[in-house]
Amino acid sequence: MARFAVRAEIGLDQLVQFWKLAARLKAEPRRGWLKQLRLQRNESVADHSFALSLLCLFEGARRGYNVERLLKLALLHDLEEAITGDLTPQDKESRGENVVKTQKISAREQLLSYFPQENQRAYRDLWSELENKKSKESQLVHELDKLEMVLQANEYARGGIEATKLKEFYESSMAVIKDPKLKRLLDEISSGS
Repeated sequence: MARFAVRAEIGLDQLVQFWKLAARLKAEPRRGWLKQLRLQRNESVADHSFALSLLCLFEGARRGYNVERLLKLALLHDLEEAITGDLTPQDKESRGENVVKTQKISAREQLLSYFPQENQRAYRDLWSELENKKSKESQLVHELDKLEMVLQANEYARGGIEATKLKEFYESSMAVIKDPKLKRLLDEISSGS
């Protein structure tokens, strides 16, 4: 019985340590908005990840996709930013592709070290699936990630931000979203802004 209690305490300690890292996303601003808009209340990475997860929940169920897998992918998609910070495309370009990739892998491995040993490989595989867009679920997460950005841009526009300041966000999403239904929705949102 004592052996089980010790294992439970170790597991809870790992849970708390993992939470401390992941909770950094609540305070990590989405730097694209920060640099471009200089808002008083800027969306955090956690705000974005929550919104993306809700989009995945809704759209995944509507399409009959594996919703559990979608939610796992959505929750993992920016988790390494708890360590690396949110990087804009300009940040990634100035650091270089190899440096950014190395930093992301290192951050993922650090985060994975808090996962139970028996689950680490499965989550490492999910990150790989997401990065390589190996499944319809990972492709949907990738496209909904961009759609969520446009929905947020639209909210900023409704709050009085000039459309010219939001143009690059709409354009970058248009370049990524290929799904016909999401493309149609993106066109509607973009033309309404």
